[in-house]
Amino acid sequence: MQKVYVISGTMCTIDLWQYVFPKLKNILPVHIDITPATSFEEINQTILNHIEEPATIIGFSLGGFSAMNFSVHYPEKVKKLVVIAANTDGLSDSEIQLRKSTIDFLEKHTYKGISQARIQQFLHPDNHSNSEIISVIKKMDSDLGKDVLLHQLKATSTRLDISQKVLNLNISIFFITAENDALVNPKKLKEFAKKTEKGTYVMIKNCGHMIPLEKSEELASILNLTIN
Repeated sequence: MQKVYVISGTMCTIDLWQYVFPKLKNILPVHIDITPATSFEEINQTILNHIEEPATIIGFSLGGFSAMNFSVHYPEKVKKLVVIAANTDGLSDSEIQLRKSTIDFLEKHTYKGISQARIQQFLHPDNHSNSEIISVIKKMDSDLGKDVLLHQLKATSTRLDISQKVLNLNISIFFITAENDALVNPKKLKEFAKKTEKGTYVMIKNCGHMIPLEKSEELASILNLTIN
């Protein structure tokens, strides 16, 4: 069994992978929980505490960025990266502004849970009424709660552009994107993957940002091919 380390996105728990893990062949996934971390330095330390090197790391969204950021700081500890629905850019001014206003709102109000509108931003239109996927997203959000959301937003808003540093890495990086991801531009990532030393790129069609929930079978097949 090949051991791989898996890192989830903002306000995501191991539940994100519940449809993917059972479909993996000869792969032993070890989930690394980064939700308690209050900075990218702490995220790096959390990863360091869990992995046996050289490691294969799979990261989704914030987890994908965190996996790349970790590799930039500890390239000798990473053998292979699988980056799902994440890019290397820093946050745009509008995203930073949105986060600031969200933090400001959360500090003054009761958090009533992730809104339907926000959930729909993450999903392909075909899944806007998919009660199974929506319930997983709501459960992860409610299990983690307001305090985790607040400190995750604060901890990860200082997201610098690490594009050049990732391009300098001499490790195998596999980028998995979704055709209809409203948060990560698949075309831009394809161009970036072409510039990397050992980068490969694949795009999943008819899928929004939440690839592990929306296209679990396809994602598991890609991981089986990529990792084994």
